[in-house]
Amino acid sequence: MSGNSMKNLGKVFKELRESRKISLRKATGGRFSVSLLSRFENGQSEISAPKLITALENIHASMEELLFLARGFHQDAYSEFRNQLFKAVNPKDLTSLHTLYQREYQQIPFSKDKQEHILNAILIKSYMKAIDETVTLTSEEERVLHDYLFSVEIWGLYELSFFSSCSPLLSVQLLTKYTREMLRKSDFLQGVGKNRNMMHTLLLNGFMACIEAGDFTNALYFKKQIEKNFFEENETYFRIVYLWAEGLLDSKQGRAEEGQRKMEDAVRIFEMIGCSKSADYYRNAIEC
Repeated sequence: MSGNSMKNLGKVFKELRESRKISLRKATGGRFSVSLLSRFENGQSEISAPKLITALENIHASMEELLFLARGFHQDAYSEFRNQLFKAVNPKDLTSLHTLYQREYQQIPFSKDKQEHILNAILIKSYMKAIDETVTLTSEEERVLHDYLFSVEIWGLYELSFFSSCSPLLSVQLLTKYTREMLRKSDFLQGVGKNRNMMHTLLLNGFMACIEAGDFTNALYFKKQIEKNFFEENETYFRIVYLWAEGLLDSKQGRAEEGQRKMEDAVRIFEMIGCSKSADYYRNAIEC
């Protein structure tokens, strides 16, 4: 984590703490020194992830709230955009999504933050892509996406969720490149539950995308990262999907019988634990 990022986090943390009228001593919970937290708030010192998470719990705030505000986002404006986006989604018609996409570009001349509108436009396109496979990013959108993902020092849930949504718009080469960046910059927050789940999802999706594209070199990179960050016993769903994905890789690499067995085993496990929708989804994927 860079000094600038930590300094900004400290400033935002202080604003959250003071807005809730919580003292420095109460924020530490007696787990670490008040002076360390004070220095962190004033940009004079860094703080470890466990101490920061403890302090956030004591001021009744989440890591995501802290990161979101530190990025300069406004919760109300972003929530409104997401609501509009979800309302515009129609599996049979792109009209509403296209209108929303154009609106983001129409707002740029009147906005102080051009990047925010282009990032919103990219997110809209990710939903358009699910309906129309021919949808692609413009060269400017590709540049803004690249610059944003490489400029952010800490990837929290917003970045992970944004990257996950945008991944269908990326080639497997770019997907792998950005995944490397994700793993480098989200290490600080991998212990946060929602982040960990999102990372598992991204790695599994990247693994399967590379297999489908016949890019076994990058597929093996994703396989290695999945096994390096392997799922806990309580993350059963991810373990089952990984078993299915391993079967897909075996099948694509000429080990058809072994691959078929793994995929069928995964579907059978989903059925046994009552995950009928997942069972149907992966059973249909075998037949495609």
